[in-house]
Amino acid sequence: MEIVAETSSMPSELSVADILSSISHPKALLLFKAVAISDNDCGRILITKLGLSRRHYYSSMEKLMHTGLVRRIGGKHSLTSLGKVMFSCILKIEMSIKYYWKLKAIDSIMMAVDVKGLPTKEYQMIINNFIDNNEIKHLLVSNNNSKFEQTQSSPCRTMTNT
Repeated sequence: MEIVAETSSMPSELSVADILSSISHPKALLLFKAVAISDNDCGRILITKLGLSRRHYYSSMEKLMHTGLVRRIGGKHSLTSLGKVMFSCILKIEMSIKYYWKLKAIDSIMMAVDVKGLPTKEYQMIINNFIDNNEIKHLLVSNNNSKFEQTQSSPCRTMTNT
């Protein structure tokens, strides 16, 4: 007796590029976000609300389902576990974009100052003055500290970990 594995529409090796490609078009991203926050609106309602053509709706939805971000159960679309994680990441990206000019200002200050000569406390003060989001603050401060520690401990860092 031969056992046959069930084939799935999910690709065997999913890549970051596949996921990003499925939400790269602004209307596809809008559709993905609508599925995430909707109360299982049917396709016809989403097409109308989002101003999508039927072709674009079905094409985008097929890509979202193929990459495992969205599933369809009983005619209703919802996010998969992977889709929920990706939606959370998208929200973080959107939040970061709100700080674009402040982050750019921090970069300008850091370019004008010799980074190795800037004490960590002063760097933290700069971050605290510009950024009021704790998650972004933590990310910037922890990244700065780890880079500072790497330059102190290993001046000839190899490129294997980048």
